[in-house]
Amino acid sequence: MTIASQYAKALYELVGKNDKEGKTYLKNLRQTLERRGHVKLLPQIFSEFKKLALANERAELHKKITPEGERTRTLLGLYKRLVADSK
Repeated sequence: MTIASQYAKALYELVGKNDKEGKTYLKNLRQTLERRGHVKLLPQIFSEFKKLALANERAELHKKITPEGERTRTLLGLYKRLVADSK
């Protein structure tokens, strides 16, 4: 895990806990990066942050139970039972 991805993960977790303080977190992150000499990492941190947000969004999308998915799950269960009974 790179330094940029560690910063992004920490920022993502903080923002996830408290959306309203996002500006404060960014300001504090910038100050910390300047103090440590890591300001050049900001574009990489932003990129990693977007990846984390996209991954979370996709995970939430796949967790949703849709009528088509439920129908498919039911049909697969019936098919497995039918195949198991025929042996």
